[in-house]
Amino acid sequence: MRILEVLIGTLALAALQQIGAAAEWTTPVPDSCPVTRSAPETRFTPSPPARADGLGESMFWYGSDSLYTHLYSDGRWRGITSSTGTRNKSFWYRKDANWLHENPYQLMVTAKQLDTDGPMLKFPGVTNAIMGKEVAMLLMLELPKRGCWQVTANYKNAYVSFVTWVD
Repeated sequence: MRILEVLIGTLALAALQQIGAAAEWTTPVPDSCPVTRSAPETRFTPSPPARADGLGESMFWYGSDSLYTHLYSDGRWRGITSSTGTRNKSFWYRKDANWLHENPYQLMVTAKQLDTDGPMLKFPGVTNAIMGKEVAMLLMLELPKRGCWQVTANYKNAYVSFVTWVD
């Protein structure tokens, strides 16, 4: 019986944490943080075989055929939050990617917090992800604290930069 009580308590705590996390996302992004949001001028439609319509309303494609990624439509960075920051997988695509002929990937990703002084962060460790006919460059992107962040990716002189808010 004690095991059941502990299990129910654990599940209830997890549900409350999710409710709290959802409430944080309803806090407005400050006007001083020009986050990249889904809008006709920012949305990109990838060339086949990419899933041009597979993201739904909560995300959108951003970039060009040379380099693109998907972002949350409201401009927020979401992921697993821990004492070291908020982290999530960051997928980067390009038209005609050929993962068999490139190792290591030449993708460079950096992040800089815009609302405070701090160092430029670099994210090494790029690997690949294969989803059906799609191939992506993949890395773990961890933004260490709350605030306004500019993330910039460079792949063979093709640049994509976006601004996101971390709660």
